[in-house]
Amino acid sequence: MNSKIVIQRATLIIVALFVIAGALIIVLDWKEMRQVIGQANWLLLALSFLFTGLSYYCLSLSLAIVFRVFDIKQDFNYLMRVGFVSNVASYLINIGGATGVSLQYVLLKRRGLATEDVLAPSLFQLYFSGLILIVLLPASLVYILFSHQLSPGAAIGISVATGVLVLLLILASIVVFSSRARAKLLRNLGRIVHFIIRRKIDNALNDFDNAMTRGVTIIRHRPRVLWILLLIAVGDWVGTIATLWFCFAALGNFLGVGTLITGFSLSITLGFISMVPGGLGIQDGSMVGIYTLLGIPVRVAFLAAILFRIVYYFVPFLISLGFYHGLLQDSSNNT
Repeated sequence: MNSKIVIQRATLIIVALFVIAGALIIVLDWKEMRQVIGQANWLLLALSFLFTGLSYYCLSLSLAIVFRVFDIKQDFNYLMRVGFVSNVASYLINIGGATGVSLQYVLLKRRGLATEDVLAPSLFQLYFSGLILIVLLPASLVYILFSHQLSPGAAIGISVATGVLVLLLILASIVVFSSRARAKLLRNLGRIVHFIIRRKIDNALNDFDNAMTRGVTIIRHRPRVLWILLLIAVGDWVGTIATLWFCFAALGNFLGVGTLITGFSLSITLGFISMVPGGLGIQDGSMVGIYTLLGIPVRVAFLAAILFRIVYYFVPFLISLGFYHGLLQDSSNNT
C-alpha cells in the first residue's frame, strides 16, 4: 500500500480516537456540569472564557514561533491551528504531554516533514510550556509550609517534593540547552532500546539531536526570541490561572493570589503526573482537597473545580472539533 495512504489513514484513526476519548470524558462529567452551570454568575463566567482564549492563543502562538525558529517552513496559520487542537487534546487526554506531541506529529507528518523536524520543536515547546508551572511549584509548596500548620511528615514530604521539582527543572534545562548532555542521554536511550527490542535507533536519535541542536543554536543567536517565548509562556499561565480565579468568583468566592496560585499549581501538577485522561478525578479531587486545606469551603472548591473543567477543557474541545476537517484537508493538499 502507498505510504502516503497509510499515513492518511493512520492520521484519521488517531484523530477519531482523540475525539471519541474527549467525548467520553465529557459524558462522564455531564451530571456535575449541568449542576454547576446553573449556579454561576454569567458575567464573571464570560470573563473566565476570555482568559481561556488568551491561554490557548499563547499556546498556539508559542508552537508556531518555535517551529519557525527551528526553520520548519510551514504556513503560520496552519501551525497555529495545529497548536490549538494539539494543546486541547494534550490537556483533555493527558498522558504526560505525549498526546499533544503525537497529534502534532501525525498532522505535520502528512505534510512530508521528517520525524526529527516535528519532534524537536514539539518537545522544545513542551519544555517552555511547562517551565512556568515548574517554577511556580516550589513557591506554592513553600507558601503552604509557612502559612499553614502541617504535620512533621507532611512538611518533610513537601520539602522533598520541592527539592525534586527544582532538580528536575535544572536537569531538563541542561538536556535542552547542552548538546553534550543531550547526546549522552540519547546514547544511553539508544542502548536501552536496543537491549529491549534488539533494534538500533541510533540514526533516528542522531537526527533528532541534530534538529534540536540546530534550533537551540538559532535561539542562542537570537536571544530576543527566547524572551518572547518566555513572555508568551507567562501569558499562557496567567490566562489559565485567571480562568480559575473567575470560576471561583462566578460562584461568589474571591481568592487571594497566594491561595489561588498554590491550589492551582499543585492540583494541575498532580493531574498531569497521574496519567489519567485529563487528570479526571485526580486533578478535581486534589484541587478540592488543597483549596479546602487553604480555607475554602468544600462545596465551593468542588463546584469551582467542575466549572474550571468545563470552561478550560470541555468548551475548547468542542470548539476544536471544527478545526479538524480543515487541518486534514490542508495536510492532504500538501502531501
